[in-house]
Amino acid sequence: MNALPKLQPRLYSISSSPLVDPDTIRTTVSVVRFANEAGRERKGVCSTFLADAGPDAPVPVFVQRATHFKPPADGATPAIMVGPGTGISPFVGFLHDRRARGATGPNWLFFGAPRESTDHYYADELGRLRADGTLARLDTAFSRDQRAKVYVQDRMREHGAQLWAWLRDGAHFYVCGDATRMAKDVDLALREVVAAHGKMSADDAAAWVKQLAADKRYVRDVY
Repeated sequence: MNALPKLQPRLYSISSSPLVDPDTIRTTVSVVRFANEAGRERKGVCSTFLADAGPDAPVPVFVQRATHFKPPADGATPAIMVGPGTGISPFVGFLHDRRARGATGPNWLFFGAPRESTDHYYADELGRLRADGTLARLDTAFSRDQRAKVYVQDRMREHGAQLWAWLRDGAHFYVCGDATRMAKDVDLALREVVAAHGKMSADDAAAWVKQLAADKRYVRDVY
């Protein structure tokens, strides 16, 4: 048994705001279930525990603070959020929090998933946030719904002029989700947008984005 590592804790972003419901914490979990090559069923330890637990089952939790990853302190500041898949989790909380605080800065969400019919998390809720003006823009990328795959970074390039205008006007830029590929692809798209629409060289655009991060206006929560 000493050869086996300890089971690592699972960290999930909070998808709610205490200003809206101080007695409830909501999160977004993708349940992992699959069969391996031998046909043996495999499942995520924590995700299936949560999915299969009864409504009154106790769930031990702890809080790991992410002091850097929060909505802009200034309610007038625009916020751009890129959250494919369960990466949308904190941004739902951001939107409810900004609405509860009466923030006037516009919010723009890029959301991506394989298929709209099965994977469009919070579709109805995002629709209501759009209708009441909390969410100024919503751009989606459902990669398997057409022959050519489309991802959030493609939508960023597609709307590069508007994206640059928001950044130039002081917007904060947030990314949450997969660190292996998505975060790198989004970072590359961001630098390309800055170069193309800010009329900069690749090196100058990279330096501009680096300064954006240094100013805590480009913040990531990737895993």
